[in-house]
Order: sequence, then structure tokens, then C-alpha cells
Amino acid sequence: MSWYVYILRCGDDSLYTGCTADLLRRLAAHQRGAGAKYTRSRLPVELVYWESAADRSSALRREAAIKRLSRQQKLDMIEEGERNSMEAMRRKDRQMPEEFAWEVVDKCEYAFLAMIAEDGAPYGLPITIVRMGESIYFHSAMEGRKIRSLQKSPRVCLTCVGDTEIQQEQYTTLYESAVVFGTAEEVTDAEEKKEALRHLCLRHTPDYMAGFEAAIHRSLARTAVWKIRVEEISGKAKRQNGHQPV
Repeated sequence: MSWYVYILRCGDDSLYTGCTADLLRRLAAHQRGAGAKYTRSRLPVELVYWESAADRSSALRREAAIKRLSRQQKLDMIEEGERNSMEAMRRKDRQMPEEFAWEVVDKCEYAFLAMIAEDGAPYGLPITIVRMGESIYFHSAMEGRKIRSLQKSPRVCLTCVGDTEIQQEQYTTLYESAVVFGTAEEVTDAEEKKEALRHLCLRHTPDYMAGFEAAIHRSLARTAVWKIRVEEISGKAKRQNGHQPV
């Protein structure tokens, strides 16, 4: 189980430090006034820093060490964390931790794959995906522009969108998203290819798994499977009153 040490910026601009084994759940509790006595009277709160810890004891020690820092030292640490992130987001209040980003990858109905076409032009299209470990798989035809593009320029960007909710009266939309950067490669091992297709079917067509073996027997040879080796991932969300879009 992963543990996290985090810092919140409160509504009065003070900083609160805590630790938890479930960062998303704890953040939501703070945002609805149920996280801690200190933050309850200082809403709204914003997550401005987090780091992982090996276990509960390590997290508690790190929490205590951060609490002993001066305010300026904490601000310096927050700024350094932003500089070291994949890319500092313009809206820090919408940045989410890595575990959140993986959850969006796992729940999105489809993802948008961006790449460079064989002629050097930008090219993108929606794909259905499944995650196995820290790699993302998708299936494809054996030939076509997408395949030629990936063969020439395998570096890709994948965008996933989770739950959304249009707020018409506020002219805005609540959302969850994840952005993935990685390198795509065709899966050539027959067993890995079959396992990826099995996971794709389990995720997207679970009611028809009884016919999976027959379908694989018919189409495996003419179906390509690609794997994206994830190198960087980030999550982002716009919420209202600390609640997740539904």
C-alpha cells in the first residue's frame, strides 16, 4: 500500500500538512469539511504538494519533518515540486496525483491518440484501450495510416477523459482527464497479444466473453495489437465543492 505526505493551501492562505494511504479520498474529505478540524474552518482547500512514502511509519516521520519547517521553507518545497513535475500546469488547483491519472485511464470509454503522420503532419484519432501494469494496449488493423505513422514516429500522446458533467447555469463543465506520454510498439508475441485482446474484451464487451476463444481463432492473425510504454502521466480535474463529476 502506498502512503502519501501532502500539503494543502487553505482558504486563509495557511498551509496544512498531513499523511494518508488514500490521497484522493482524503482530499475529498478535506474539501467537504470532514478532513481535519484545522481545515474545516479554513475552506476551500487546495492540494499544492504531495510525495509518496514507503509505509505509514515513513509517512509519519516525513509529515513531522515538514511540519517543523518554516512557512517559507514549505513554500520553497512546493515551488521545487512544481518545477520537477512533468510540466507545471497553468491551473494548479486542477492538478491531481498520479494515482488519479491511472484511475481515469482505467475508466475512460475511449482515449484520443495523438501522433505524427508519416508525412510529418499532426494526426490523431480515438481508440479503445486497456491497461496492463503500466503499459496501455489497443488493437488495430494490420495496415493503414495509423500503423505507418507509428512505425515511423512511435512517440505518442494519449488523452483520456473520465466523468464529465455540464454545468449549464455556470457556462462550464466539470471533468476528469489524464494525459500520457510514451512510446508505442507493436506486440509480436502471440501470448501477450492474446492476453491484451482478452483484457480489452473483458473491459469493453464483458457480456460476450463466452465467444472470445472462437473470435480469437478467427481473427488473431489479421488483428494488430500495440502497446504504449508509459513514460510520463499526469491527471487533472475540475470539480465543484470538492465533489467528483458524475
